[in-house]
Amino acid sequence: MQPEIEKSRQRLLESSQPLDVEIRCSALQLLTNMRDRLELRADADTESLTEIVHQTRVDSKRLRALWRLLKPGLKTTDYSRLERLSKGLAKPLASSRDAQVMQETLYWVSADLAPDVRQRLLPGLAQLLGHVTVDEPALLQVVQTLLRLEQAIVSVDLSSLSKWHLHKGLKQTCRKGSSLAHEALQKHAMESMHCWRKWVKLLLFQSGWLLDETAPKWTSRVKALGSALGRLHDLDVLAVQMEEARACFWQEDLDQVSTGIKAARLNALGEIDVLTDEIYAKRACKRAKQLYRRWKH
Repeated sequence: MQPEIEKSRQRLLESSQPLDVEIRCSALQLLTNMRDRLELRADADTESLTEIVHQTRVDSKRLRALWRLLKPGLKTTDYSRLERLSKGLAKPLASSRDAQVMQETLYWVSADLAPDVRQRLLPGLAQLLGHVTVDEPALLQVVQTLLRLEQAIVSVDLSSLSKWHLHKGLKQTCRKGSSLAHEALQKHAMESMHCWRKWVKLLLFQSGWLLDETAPKWTSRVKALGSALGRLHDLDVLAVQMEEARACFWQEDLDQVSTGIKAARLNALGEIDVLTDEIYAKRACKRAKQLYRRWKH
Protein backbone atom coordinates (compact mmCIF):
# COMPACT_ATOMS: atom_id res chain seq x y z
CA MET A 1 0.00 0.00 0.00
CA GLN A 2 1.39 3.37 -1.06
CA PRO A 3 1.77 6.12 1.57
CA GLU A 4 -0.75 8.96 1.50
CA ILE A 5 1.01 12.24 0.73
CA GLU A 6 -0.72 15.11 2.49
CA LYS A 7 -0.93 18.57 1.00
CA SER A 8 1.44 21.16 2.33
CA ARG A 9 -0.04 23.49 4.94
CA GLN A 10 1.56 25.97 7.31
CA ARG A 11 0.61 26.82 10.88
CA LEU A 12 -0.90 30.31 11.12
CA LEU A 13 0.94 32.99 13.08
CA GLU A 14 -1.22 33.95 16.07
CA SER A 15 -1.37 37.74 16.41
CA SER A 16 -2.17 37.52 20.13
CA GLN A 17 1.10 35.72 20.94
CA PRO A 18 4.71 37.01 20.93
CA LEU A 19 5.74 37.32 17.30
CA ASP A 20 9.20 35.76 17.66
CA VAL A 21 7.76 32.69 19.39
CA GLU A 22 5.06 32.28 16.75
CA ILE A 23 7.49 32.59 13.85
CA ARG A 24 9.89 30.01 15.23
CA CYS A 25 7.09 27.62 16.18
CA SER A 26 5.33 27.84 12.81
CA ALA A 27 8.51 27.57 10.73
CA LEU A 28 9.78 24.57 12.70
CA GLN A 29 6.37 22.89 12.43
CA LEU A 30 6.52 23.22 8.66
CA LEU A 31 10.00 21.67 8.64
CA THR A 32 8.73 18.78 10.75
CA ASN A 33 5.95 18.18 8.23
CA MET A 34 8.48 18.28 5.40
CA ARG A 35 10.77 15.80 7.12
CA ASP A 36 7.88 13.41 7.84
CA ARG A 37 6.84 13.59 4.20
CA LEU A 38 10.35 12.99 2.90
CA GLU A 39 10.68 9.91 5.10
CA LEU A 40 7.87 8.31 3.08
CA ARG A 41 9.99 8.33 -0.09
CA ALA A 42 11.36 4.81 0.38
CA ASP A 43 7.88 3.27 0.03
CA ALA A 44 6.56 5.74 -2.55
CA ASP A 45 5.72 4.83 -6.13
CA THR A 46 6.39 7.28 -8.98
CA GLU A 47 3.14 9.18 -8.46
CA SER A 48 3.64 9.54 -4.71
CA LEU A 49 7.27 10.53 -5.15
CA THR A 50 6.22 13.21 -7.63
CA GLU A 51 3.83 14.61 -5.03
CA ILE A 52 6.55 14.57 -2.36
CA VAL A 53 8.79 16.60 -4.66
CA HIS A 54 5.99 19.04 -5.48
CA GLN A 55 4.98 19.61 -1.86
CA THR A 56 8.62 20.05 -0.82
CA ARG A 57 9.05 22.76 -3.44
CA VAL A 58 5.84 24.44 -2.26
CA ASP A 59 7.08 24.44 1.33
CA SER A 60 10.37 25.96 0.18
CA LYS A 61 8.44 28.83 -1.38
CA ARG A 62 6.31 29.22 1.74
CA LEU A 63 9.39 29.60 3.91
CA ARG A 64 11.01 32.06 1.52
CA ALA A 65 7.80 34.10 1.55
CA LEU A 66 7.90 34.17 5.35
CA TRP A 67 11.49 35.47 5.45
CA ARG A 68 10.66 38.10 2.80
CA LEU A 69 7.67 39.18 4.88
CA LEU A 70 9.92 39.61 7.90
CA LYS A 71 12.91 41.04 6.03
CA PRO A 72 12.34 44.63 7.27
CA GLY A 73 13.06 43.43 10.81
CA LEU A 74 15.76 40.81 10.18
CA LYS A 75 19.49 41.36 10.15
CA THR A 76 20.84 41.21 6.61
CA THR A 77 23.05 38.22 7.42
CA ASP A 78 20.19 36.34 9.08
CA TYR A 79 17.83 36.99 6.18
CA SER A 80 20.44 35.91 3.63
CA ARG A 81 21.13 32.66 5.47
CA LEU A 82 17.46 31.76 5.95
CA GLU A 83 16.68 32.62 2.33
CA ARG A 84 19.65 30.65 0.98
CA LEU A 85 18.86 27.52 2.99
CA SER A 86 15.12 27.68 2.22
CA LYS A 87 15.86 28.05 -1.49
CA GLY A 88 18.30 25.15 -1.18
CA LEU A 89 15.43 22.84 -0.21
CA ALA A 90 14.04 23.05 -3.73
CA LYS A 91 17.20 23.41 -5.81
CA PRO A 92 18.12 19.68 -6.06
CA LEU A 93 14.56 18.94 -7.24
CA ALA A 94 14.31 21.63 -9.90
CA SER A 95 15.43 19.75 -13.01
CA SER A 96 13.20 16.72 -12.50
CA ARG A 97 10.17 18.84 -11.62
CA ASP A 98 10.70 21.20 -14.57
CA ALA A 99 10.97 18.25 -16.95
CA GLN A 100 7.76 16.76 -15.60
CA VAL A 101 5.91 20.07 -15.97
CA MET A 102 7.03 20.31 -19.60
CA GLN A 103 5.68 16.83 -20.30
CA GLU A 104 2.37 17.63 -18.60
CA THR A 105 2.07 20.91 -20.52
CA LEU A 106 2.68 19.26 -23.89
CA TYR A 107 0.22 16.53 -22.95
CA TRP A 108 -2.72 18.90 -22.42
CA VAL A 109 -1.76 21.31 -25.22
CA SER A 110 -1.70 18.42 -27.70
CA ALA A 111 -4.87 16.77 -26.38
CA ASP A 112 -6.88 17.60 -29.53
CA LEU A 113 -4.18 16.60 -32.02
CA ALA A 114 -4.29 13.41 -34.06
CA PRO A 115 -3.09 10.28 -32.18
CA ASP A 116 -0.18 9.72 -34.56
CA VAL A 117 1.05 13.29 -34.00
CA ARG A 118 0.96 12.84 -30.22
CA GLN A 119 2.74 9.50 -30.51
CA ARG A 120 5.63 11.32 -32.15
CA LEU A 121 5.61 14.41 -29.96
CA LEU A 122 5.38 13.00 -26.44
CA PRO A 123 8.19 10.41 -26.67
CA GLY A 124 10.30 13.00 -28.51
CA LEU A 125 10.02 15.49 -25.69
CA ALA A 126 10.63 12.79 -23.08
CA GLN A 127 13.85 11.84 -24.85
CA LEU A 128 14.87 15.49 -25.07
CA LEU A 129 14.25 16.19 -21.37
CA GLY A 130 15.87 13.01 -20.12
CA HIS A 131 15.24 11.48 -16.68
CA VAL A 132 12.14 12.95 -15.05
CA THR A 133 12.03 11.05 -11.75
CA VAL A 134 14.08 12.56 -8.94
CA ASP A 135 16.87 10.37 -7.58
CA GLU A 136 17.80 9.50 -4.00
CA PRO A 137 20.99 11.62 -3.85
CA ALA A 138 18.93 14.72 -4.66
CA LEU A 139 16.40 13.90 -1.95
CA LEU A 140 19.17 13.20 0.55
CA GLN A 141 20.61 16.62 -0.22
CA VAL A 142 17.22 18.14 0.57
CA VAL A 143 17.13 16.34 3.93
CA GLN A 144 20.60 17.60 4.81
CA THR A 145 19.66 21.17 3.91
CA LEU A 146 16.50 20.84 5.98
CA LEU A 147 18.56 19.96 9.04
CA ARG A 148 20.83 22.98 8.53
CA LEU A 149 17.79 25.23 8.11
CA GLU A 150 16.24 23.82 11.27
CA GLN A 151 19.40 24.69 13.19
CA ALA A 152 19.41 28.19 11.69
CA ILE A 153 15.79 28.82 12.75
CA VAL A 154 16.45 27.58 16.28
CA SER A 155 19.49 29.84 16.70
CA VAL A 156 18.41 33.02 14.87
CA ASP A 157 17.61 36.05 17.04
CA LEU A 158 14.02 37.12 16.35
CA SER A 159 13.51 39.20 19.50
CA SER A 160 13.69 42.54 17.68
CA LEU A 161 10.86 41.70 15.27
CA SER A 162 7.61 43.60 15.68
CA LYS A 163 4.22 43.64 14.00
CA TRP A 164 5.26 46.91 12.35
CA HIS A 165 7.97 45.00 10.46
CA LEU A 166 5.38 42.50 9.27
CA HIS A 167 3.09 45.28 8.06
CA LYS A 168 5.99 46.90 6.24
CA GLY A 169 6.83 43.59 4.58
CA LEU A 170 3.26 43.25 3.32
CA LYS A 171 3.35 46.77 1.88
CA GLN A 172 6.61 46.07 0.07
CA THR A 173 5.21 42.90 -1.49
CA CYS A 174 1.97 44.58 -2.59
CA ARG A 175 3.80 47.58 -4.06
CA LYS A 176 6.29 45.40 -5.92
CA GLY A 177 3.50 43.25 -7.31
CA SER A 178 1.59 46.29 -8.57
CA SER A 179 4.71 47.73 -10.20
CA LEU A 180 5.58 44.47 -11.94
CA ALA A 181 1.97 43.99 -13.07
CA HIS A 182 2.00 47.38 -14.79
CA GLU A 183 5.27 46.56 -16.54
CA ALA A 184 4.33 43.01 -17.53
CA LEU A 185 0.90 43.85 -18.94
CA GLN A 186 2.37 46.44 -21.29
CA LYS A 187 4.32 43.88 -23.33
CA HIS A 188 3.18 40.40 -22.19
CA ALA A 189 6.85 39.35 -22.52
CA MET A 190 7.93 36.03 -21.05
CA GLU A 191 10.52 37.35 -18.60
CA SER A 192 8.43 40.21 -17.21
CA MET A 193 5.36 38.00 -16.79
CA HIS A 194 7.42 35.36 -15.00
CA CYS A 195 8.94 37.95 -12.65
CA TRP A 196 5.47 39.29 -11.83
CA ARG A 197 4.26 35.75 -11.19
CA LYS A 198 6.93 35.25 -8.50
CA TRP A 199 5.63 38.25 -6.55
CA VAL A 200 2.01 37.19 -6.99
CA LYS A 201 2.88 33.81 -5.46
CA LEU A 202 4.89 35.59 -2.76
CA LEU A 203 1.84 37.58 -1.67
CA LEU A 204 -0.30 34.44 -1.74
CA PHE A 205 2.10 32.54 0.51
CA GLN A 206 2.57 35.50 2.84
CA SER A 207 -1.16 35.88 3.35
CA GLY A 208 -1.29 32.14 4.02
CA TRP A 209 0.91 32.60 7.09
CA LEU A 210 -1.56 35.13 8.48
CA LEU A 211 -5.12 34.24 7.47
CA ASP A 212 -7.24 31.30 6.34
CA GLU A 213 -11.02 31.55 5.99
CA THR A 214 -10.93 35.11 7.32
CA ALA A 215 -8.82 36.33 4.41
CA PRO A 216 -10.33 39.01 2.11
CA LYS A 217 -12.17 37.60 -0.90
CA TRP A 218 -9.64 39.04 -3.33
CA THR A 219 -6.92 36.70 -2.00
CA SER A 220 -8.68 33.77 -3.70
CA ARG A 221 -8.31 35.71 -6.94
CA VAL A 222 -4.59 36.05 -6.21
CA LYS A 223 -4.36 32.25 -6.16
CA ALA A 224 -6.17 32.05 -9.50
CA LEU A 225 -3.89 34.73 -10.94
CA GLY A 226 -0.81 32.82 -9.81
CA SER A 227 -2.14 29.68 -11.48
CA ALA A 228 -2.89 31.50 -14.74
CA LEU A 229 0.55 33.10 -14.77
CA GLY A 230 2.02 29.67 -14.06
CA ARG A 231 0.26 28.15 -17.07
CA LEU A 232 1.46 31.03 -19.20
CA HIS A 233 5.05 30.49 -18.08
CA ASP A 234 4.84 26.74 -18.73
CA LEU A 235 3.56 27.41 -22.24
CA ASP A 236 6.36 29.89 -22.94
CA VAL A 237 9.05 27.52 -21.67
CA LEU A 238 7.61 24.66 -23.73
CA ALA A 239 7.64 26.80 -26.85
CA VAL A 240 11.28 27.73 -26.29
CA GLN A 241 12.32 24.15 -25.52
CA MET A 242 10.70 22.74 -28.64
CA GLU A 243 12.00 25.51 -30.86
CA GLU A 244 15.56 24.93 -29.65
CA ALA A 245 15.21 21.20 -30.37
CA ARG A 246 13.19 21.51 -33.56
CA ALA A 247 15.50 19.02 -35.30
CA CYS A 248 14.09 16.31 -33.01
CA PHE A 249 10.52 16.77 -34.29
CA TRP A 250 8.61 16.85 -37.55
CA GLN A 251 8.04 20.41 -38.74
CA GLU A 252 4.33 19.75 -39.33
CA ASP A 253 3.98 18.50 -35.75
CA LEU A 254 5.73 21.59 -34.38
CA ASP A 255 3.43 23.85 -36.37
CA GLN A 256 0.36 22.21 -34.85
CA VAL A 257 1.78 22.43 -31.33
CA SER A 258 2.73 26.05 -31.91
CA THR A 259 -0.86 26.83 -32.90
CA GLY A 260 -2.12 25.14 -29.73
CA ILE A 261 0.35 27.02 -27.55
CA LYS A 262 -0.65 30.37 -29.05
CA ALA A 263 -4.35 29.65 -28.47
CA ALA A 264 -3.75 28.53 -24.88
CA ARG A 265 -1.55 31.57 -24.27
CA LEU A 266 -4.30 33.94 -25.45
CA ASN A 267 -6.79 32.23 -23.15
CA ALA A 268 -4.42 32.57 -20.20
CA LEU A 269 -3.78 36.24 -20.97
CA GLY A 270 -7.52 36.91 -21.11
CA GLU A 271 -7.98 35.30 -17.70
CA ILE A 272 -5.01 37.26 -16.32
CA ASP A 273 -6.45 40.57 -17.52
CA VAL A 274 -9.78 39.91 -15.79
CA LEU A 275 -8.15 38.81 -12.53
CA THR A 276 -5.78 41.76 -12.55
CA ASP A 277 -8.68 44.22 -12.73
CA GLU A 278 -10.30 42.54 -9.72
CA ILE A 279 -7.18 42.28 -7.56
CA TYR A 280 -5.54 45.61 -8.27
CA ALA A 281 -8.70 47.71 -8.01
CA LYS A 282 -7.44 48.76 -4.57
CA ARG A 283 -4.10 50.48 -4.17
CA ALA A 284 -1.19 48.41 -2.86
CA CYS A 285 -1.09 50.07 0.56
CA LYS A 286 -4.81 49.49 1.10
CA ARG A 287 -4.50 45.81 0.24
CA ALA A 288 -1.57 45.43 2.63
CA LYS A 289 -3.43 47.27 5.40
CA GLN A 290 -6.52 45.11 4.92
CA LEU A 291 -4.48 41.91 5.25
CA TYR A 292 -2.63 43.23 8.29
CA ARG A 293 -5.77 44.42 10.09
CA ARG A 294 -7.61 41.15 9.45
CA TRP A 295 -4.66 39.27 10.96
CA LYS A 296 -4.13 41.63 13.89
CA HIS A 297 -7.77 41.67 14.95
